[in-house]
Amino acid sequence: MSCFLMLFRYRRLIASLVWLDFKVRYAGSRFGLLWMLLAPALVFGSYLLVFGGILHVQHNPGWSGMQYAFLVASGLLPWIGFSQGLTGGTGSVLAQRNLMKSHVFPVELLPVTAVCSGMVGQLCSMGLLVLALWVAGVAGPGLLVLPLLLVIQVLFTVSLVWFLSCVNVLYRDLSQILSLLTVLLMFVSPIAYTSDMVPAGLELVVRMNPLSYLIDWYRDSLLFNRLPDLWGLAAFALLTLAAMQMAYGYFMRLRKVLPDLT
Repeated sequence: MSCFLMLFRYRRLIASLVWLDFKVRYAGSRFGLLWMLLAPALVFGSYLLVFGGILHVQHNPGWSGMQYAFLVASGLLPWIGFSQGLTGGTGSVLAQRNLMKSHVFPVELLPVTAVCSGMVGQLCSMGLLVLALWVAGVAGPGLLVLPLLLVIQVLFTVSLVWFLSCVNVLYRDLSQILSLLTVLLMFVSPIAYTSDMVPAGLELVVRMNPLSYLIDWYRDSLLFNRLPDLWGLAAFALLTLAAMQMAYGYFMRLRKVLPDLT
């Protein structure tokens, strides 16, 4: 079965699992779902303090502090959604190893659920960002591309975690390696800066990071009010769809032997 048909078939189950995940995660918490906004706000404030207040990084010398804050937020929120989905999805199969021997529950949904759970916080925070941009008079027709970017980000992350969640069962050190790599990836992603601010000698390092393209397109849509590079976006989407199908096939092949390894 195609992975896309599978996702469509289990769309209601995925939504139910995401809701159950949030109920369990924030059960008994005094602030509840507010933590989804508090954690990104803390990281956002740290970025502004270090890069804006101390290092005085500016995309444009004439920009105000509010404009730089919008630039950081438009890059940081996609990164947070991606990193939460990546780490949660990679460890999802091993964390739910008791389900691996079930012939009823579709285990391939575990990484998908983790990615979607990570995206919920990004959606809520991005909704507040769009509202702030609208109040500031920055929002424009470029926002029409935003839903497409969100879908591509989800599919891209799912393609990664279908593969990595299997590897994590085979090699338990992967979760530790991934924690280090996500920290490195955070600094080579254009969050506190833009891609055109990167020196020529280091440009290749940033461009080897697939997330840098997504962040640039998010900024085009949210902040600069222009359409992203449509050819680049189409190529990225096609590669993502192909990677998803391959990663799904890999997951389904290994699913037969994973119960013996958990």
